[in-house]
This record gives sequence, C-alpha cells and structure tokens, in this order.
Amino acid sequence: MSSHLLSQFPTHLHTLQKLTAIGVDLVPLYPHSLWVPDGAPLHMLSSLREYYIATYNDQFFLPPPATIPSFFKLFTFFELIFHLPISLWAVRALWAGGPLTGSSELLLLVYGVETALTTLTCMYDAALWDPAVVTAAQKTVLIGGLYGGYFALAVLLTIDMYARVLKRVNVADAAKKTQ
Repeated sequence: MSSHLLSQFPTHLHTLQKLTAIGVDLVPLYPHSLWVPDGAPLHMLSSLREYYIATYNDQFFLPPPATIPSFFKLFTFFELIFHLPISLWAVRALWAGGPLTGSSELLLLVYGVETALTTLTCMYDAALWDPAVVTAAQKTVLIGGLYGGYFALAVLLTIDMYARVLKRVNVADAAKKTQ
C-alpha cells in the first residue's frame, strides 16, 4: 500500500464501521417508535434491516423468536460502548489529517484486534449455520464478502497500528540504550 492510502485507511474503516453500526447493527436498541412504524422518522432503518435480512439471510439479525447466540448480544454491547465512540472519535481525528499520537495508535491497535476477533467469531458461527436455513451461496456472500471483508479491514488496521506502535517502542528502546 502507498503511504497515503495507508494513512487514509483507518478513516475509511471507521467510517464504514460507524455507518454499519448506526444503520443496521444498533437499530434494535433504538426506541421502536423511532424506526418501526411506517411514519416513524427513522423508518428507513427498518426498511434497510428488512432488505439486509431478506438479501443475506444473516441469522444474527433475525427478529424474535429467532435464537441469537449470547455472544452476539455481548458483541452488540461492545459495538455500542466501544466501537461506535472510537469510530466517531477516529473519523474526526483522522479526517483532520494530523499525525496520530502513540496513545491513539495503541487504542486503534486494541480496536483492530477486538474487531478482528469478534468478526472472526461471527464468521465461524455463520459457517456452522444449518444449510437448510442458510444456503452455501448465502454463506459465501456473508462469510467471504460482508464479514470477510470487514475482518480483512480489521486485520489490516491491526497490522498497521502494530507496526506504528512497534516503531515507537523500538525508538524508545534505542534511546534508552544510548543513555
């Protein structure tokens, strides 16, 4: 990757994450009166979720009485208290174009690792879904495309932030040796 592309990469990942969280993942946490009724101000989010479920048959997003794995509820909570605030902060900080601080790089490293692990968990669970309910073609799109693409972006962010943090640590270690 070119250095410009790499420097803009976290901005794009966080923008994608923020839009996905607000538009699909966290919608059931909003008051129903805001998104469920036909005349609700955020009804388009209900339509978007319905389209997503109908198109991709993603079992994590089915309405009750579907059984949603307990870990997915925890991951949704992570998204609300960790991913969304960091994404909002990161887009603003990265859009400004200034260099990241060491603490920002460390936070984004943790974010990348957590995002990669939670996404990989979802991919693994989706691979085990009953083929009578979710076809192999649907699984390919979900795992290889939607979740797989998001996983790849999280891994790239993790590698990028790890390299940046490691460079800082190596500089600090070198400075200590010369003292």
